[in-house]
This record gives sequence, structure tokens and C-alpha cells, in this order.
Amino acid sequence: MIGSSSPYDIARPVRVCASTGNTISVGDAYVAVLVDAPGAESFTRQDFSIEAWEGGARPEAPGVVFAFWRTVAPEANEQKKPLIDDDELMDLFEQLGESDSEDRLAFRYLLTLVLVRKRRLSYEGGSPADRKSGRTGLLFVRPKGVALPPERGGDGPALIEVVDPGLDDETVASVTDQLGQIMNLDEGDG
Repeated sequence: MIGSSSPYDIARPVRVCASTGNTISVGDAYVAVLVDAPGAESFTRQDFSIEAWEGGARPEAPGVVFAFWRTVAPEANEQKKPLIDDDELMDLFEQLGESDSEDRLAFRYLLTLVLVRKRRLSYEGGSPADRKSGRTGLLFVRPKGVALPPERGGDGPALIEVVDPGLDDETVASVTDQLGQIMNLDEGDG
């Protein structure tokens, strides 16, 4: 796990299918699942072989599936890669958009900041949250390469609205740094 100063710690892969107990070998595709368990200080991670996942295997209660993504087990001596690649981050961003849970909104907001930094999303404006008054803020973003919406002179889809939950600067900096470490944020992102 990364440091324990944040509720957004994410465990490393264990390379064992949580359903079958079989080893996930180098080159094998599998599904990684983050589970938000009641009372847990961080997310738990469970990995499932594609066969088990497609056969209906899912994490057992207690807990709620927070997010999941497909990936491939790398070679042990392969150059360090992010636990989640850019396409998987975008999928996670989209999945989190379907939730109104306070934790998921905060996680999506921080993920948005990372995706803007990685130049996968373009920041198009917004209004900051005000913790004193309890007002929620908004960010407006669009995927890179997607045309502006009609209200901005383009012919693309509407901007994506992301809730700014009003996290304090220290929390944002800490969690964004941790996410950056997990994703090798400063390596090769142009």
C-alpha cells in the first residue's frame, strides 16, 4: 500500500484470482476491482481472471465495488508501468460519473485533476467550492481531441461536469501526489 495518510490508498496487485485461487501469470489479462469495505481505512483490491469474471465471479460482501478495470500482468523485470494506464483511467473517470456518493465524487474530482495534468482532459472552466458556506463547486472538462460544444462555438458534445467537493489544499496535494506515484504520473506523459 502507499502511505496511510489518506482514505484513497490502493493496494498493489497480488496476481492471484480472488475467485479460483489460481495464479495470474505474466501476459494474462485480468480484472482488477477496488472494493470499499465498511470500516476499512482504505480500498481493498481483488484481482479476477477474465474467465472467472466473465463467469460471474465478483467480490464477496461486505463492501461495495468502487471501480474495476481490465489489465494485463506484466513481466517482473519489465520497466515500471502505472497500475492503471491512461485508457483505464478514462474508463474509471466515466464509471465514477454515474455515482453521487460523497467519497466517489471526491475521488472523481481528484482523478479529474490528474487527467487534466496528464493532458487527457481539457479544463474548460468552473467555479470553486466554498467550504465555509458549504457551496459545492464545479469543473467543466472535455476529453482531449473532442470538439467544443455548440455553446462554445463547436459542434461537439456537452462539457462534462465534475463536482468540486471542496477538499482542503493539503488533502488535494497529498492524494494527487499519491495517485501520481501509482500512475507514474511524471514518466512519459508529454
